[in-house]
Amino acid sequence: MLMFKFCIVLVVGLAGVMAKPAPLTQEPSCGYESCHPIDDKKINIHLVPHSHDDVGWLKTVDQYFYGAKTEIQSAGVQYIITSAVEALLRNRDRRYIQVETEFFKKWWDEATESQREDFQNLVNRGQIEMINGAIAMNDEACTNYQSTIDQFTWGLRFLNDTLGACGAPKIGWQIDPFGHSREQANLFTQFGYNGFFFARLDENDRLHRKANKRMDFLWQGSDNIESSNIFGSVFGSDNLYFPPQDLNWDVGETNDPIIDNPSSPDYNVPFFLKSVQNTVNRYKKWFPTNNLLFTMGGDFQYQSAEMLYMNMDRLIKIFKNHTEINVIYSTPSCYLKAVNDAKPNLTLKTDDFFPYGNSDHEYWAGYFTSRPNSKRFERVGNNILQATKQLTALSKILSGHDFTDDVNDLREQMGIMQHHDAITGTEKQNVTKDYVRRLTKGIRNAEKHFSEILGSFVTSDNKDILLNLDLQTCLLSNVSICTTAEKNVIVVYNPLSRPVSHYVRIPVPEGSYKVYDAESKPVHCDILPAISKFKHIPKEVGTPLPYDLVFEAKINAFGMYVYYLKKTGDNTKPGSSVKTQTKFGSSENGFELNPETNLLKSVTIDGVTVDIKQEFLYYQSAKKDIWSGAYLFRPLPETVAISLSETVYIESVSSTTSVDEVVQVFNDYIKQIIRVYKAPGHNYVEFDWLVGPLPNLTLPNMGNEVITRFTVADFDNKNVFYTDSNGRQLMRREINKRPDYTYNHTYEPIASNYYPVTSRILIRDEAKNLEVAILNDRSQGGSSLNQGEIELMVHRRLFHDDNKGVNENLNETEFGQGVVVRGSHLLTLGPITTTNKNQKNAETKEKIRELKKLLSPIVFVAPTDKTKEEIFKVINENSFIYAGGSNNNPEGVHVMTFEPWKEDSYILRLENIFDAANSTVSVDLNKIFLNIKFNSIKETTLAANHWLDDYKKIPKFSWSTDVKDTSGWTVDMSQDDGTKITLTPTEIRTFIVKV
Repeated sequence: MLMFKFCIVLVVGLAGVMAKPAPLTQEPSCGYESCHPIDDKKINIHLVPHSHDDVGWLKTVDQYFYGAKTEIQSAGVQYIITSAVEALLRNRDRRYIQVETEFFKKWWDEATESQREDFQNLVNRGQIEMINGAIAMNDEACTNYQSTIDQFTWGLRFLNDTLGACGAPKIGWQIDPFGHSREQANLFTQFGYNGFFFARLDENDRLHRKANKRMDFLWQGSDNIESSNIFGSVFGSDNLYFPPQDLNWDVGETNDPIIDNPSSPDYNVPFFLKSVQNTVNRYKKWFPTNNLLFTMGGDFQYQSAEMLYMNMDRLIKIFKNHTEINVIYSTPSCYLKAVNDAKPNLTLKTDDFFPYGNSDHEYWAGYFTSRPNSKRFERVGNNILQATKQLTALSKILSGHDFTDDVNDLREQMGIMQHHDAITGTEKQNVTKDYVRRLTKGIRNAEKHFSEILGSFVTSDNKDILLNLDLQTCLLSNVSICTTAEKNVIVVYNPLSRPVSHYVRIPVPEGSYKVYDAESKPVHCDILPAISKFKHIPKEVGTPLPYDLVFEAKINAFGMYVYYLKKTGDNTKPGSSVKTQTKFGSSENGFELNPETNLLKSVTIDGVTVDIKQEFLYYQSAKKDIWSGAYLFRPLPETVAISLSETVYIESVSSTTSVDEVVQVFNDYIKQIIRVYKAPGHNYVEFDWLVGPLPNLTLPNMGNEVITRFTVADFDNKNVFYTDSNGRQLMRREINKRPDYTYNHTYEPIASNYYPVTSRILIRDEAKNLEVAILNDRSQGGSSLNQGEIELMVHRRLFHDDNKGVNENLNETEFGQGVVVRGSHLLTLGPITTTNKNQKNAETKEKIRELKKLLSPIVFVAPTDKTKEEIFKVINENSFIYAGGSNNNPEGVHVMTFEPWKEDSYILRLENIFDAANSTVSVDLNKIFLNIKFNSIKETTLAANHWLDDYKKIPKFSWSTDVKDTSGWTVDMSQDDGTKITLTPTEIRTFIVKV
């Protein structure tokens, strides 16, 4: 047997940075001694009272908290928490878990001092266990790992600030997300969590686990990180995370209360004894020990908590002297410890839980793509959040100006966007609008002081010229809207710790323009036609502009460059065009069109040419019984995707010294620009697509789901493809197969083979040593259904609800028509392996490009009445404008986070983006930034929730498994040398630093 160890984490705080640290040697009563004793000779039922409180779904966040809009749903979280606290105070045996930090924060902010004291006392004596700890219970299919880590970091900080060490979560409680990712398990272990509890998994998998007593198991989160194994537990309830049969006593439910008065004619104790016995008889066949967890709660339950607790008290009482069953109040941590004490031999899982099918015809693969504009806006929000956190930290260090408070709202709103009914697109339309409103407000708050931040780096007496600029990002540039004038200041900031070449694209009116750099030298720019005139946009939103101004910006690590854009005439001089041209780019990087169809014919990357066809197609949605909806993807049975156009019209061709572009028109609602940039390092072909408004393509009200498909000629990937897990590790997928259970793929041969693609999907031909990958700019569903194919779903318009709870068709409209979606795919290819040290393999190139796409330079624009001489005179008096970081950081090192933390401290989080066995890298923390030296460096766990030294001293849980150890490389901290630290493959390390 192999032994895996886990931390028994309970009370470690971050002294000096986080509030109320508890001494490591003095474990308070919130420790495991607060667990009720179990009986080793009986079946122990662990009653875990909980309320699942969605941070938006059918109602908005505020409506759910305050209990408004009861005609939609009777749910008010402020009442739930207050009622639960009052019930717990009546009986010290009772337990409760609090999950969503966003709602707890709202309650805490409005609570009286007496209520706060009561809550704190309940936490300190173990009656309330804080669970998960993040702002929201995040989705695991559509989220990027950076946003997940951020929202846990922010939520955990609030818990530590308010509740201290006893409020530190140690359990991942992901009970409602629609499938579970391996990377989520990996992150939980790096947070220092002991267990991962959830409800939803494929029904075939559930049946297999039940039959083999595998509902409790061990999950390996990473092949590379030894400490990535975590205890996993699937709930036994047939009703997900709700109580077992007959035990749902919440307001509005129909189960009878326990009447234990023998003199009552309705006395029903025998009924409940039998009902629970029947449930136990089923459960005990599925779990490896004599401990069974009963989830005693559900959606927005416990608004009248005493009603539930009175019945649970009686349930415990009537089993007090039972010969076989012992019933106790419990928490997930107490259940986990009881299981561990029983020393079971657990199976080891090394893949993930996608896709989730709750029946043979119901695969939850539609939400991978649902509401694509919201999914893209979330990525934009993350891009801006990382940049503004960095700039706020740099400004605070270098000038003493602190704008942290203005970034905090964006931190919170981005956390809310990770919720499993937000980024997924599975909420009602009005809730979507509220999410967008919140995120827009957060972005504008975060960037409103950017002019002041820019000015804070300048010592010139004329800095007011910069301070008076109204610098903003062009959030509507996707529909060619941006506020520009005759004269403009453009500021480009690179949030990466390596220099980049970036092509800035700014919508402009008709005319001729010149761009100048900070030395007043002209910068080559091109004027290219916009992808569309966007005539559907109303005037009150803005005026779409007909052209894109494009120029290359070469920006140093954490560099900020200032440009001056001036209109010089009224006549536009676009790039040259020849519509009969079929070859574009160069012999190194380019593409060719088929002269007969005008579709893509081939792509050349780094001198390697491969025949590839690209087209748009659609699936007809099933027309009865089970429909495609916000959650489900169910195409018409016995169907294939239907081509939307066998030939395309070339609207325009632009060929300049910087870029070649071809605008393809597929039909009235699909257009696309294929482009290749000509500067070194841009070894990809971009597909800039515009889809919508989708008409009703099929029979009345059936719905349609549009895909883009890339077909590589003569390519044998042996029915295997790869998708990323939350933007990190790759997951191997094989058509019609699952790694650890069997299923009948013939019921849904398409949907059952769809997987979430957060950042890339790829196929490999081992015989040719060739890999072809598509990188996307938001979550999408994708697959490789046939040899040499890659497809991604880009848009969905559906006219039926899938009956999964939202009760609203996914028929998004905007400005009086179906919603229009714009997005980008990057195609790259290369060798799977290489022996040439000067040549990068495909995966290395993909990871570098993937990161540049996730965190592209932020472009701020501001109209000005100043001349370029006046602007640049101020700029040139300060060297910071050109570089905030070193250009010599190792290629694999990514400064993932640099942000203000507590008082005079900062979070510095570094990642090794490569996962090859020989890709261990070292970096000196004091050489990452220019002009910044850290005088205090102390490492924490991943989410900055525990000091790492303290965490390593805590006793660990040990688990047994018969499976061979596949944990990979061991993290060896002894390789560190002062400020020089080592990062093993895919490792992320977090530090609290002071300057």
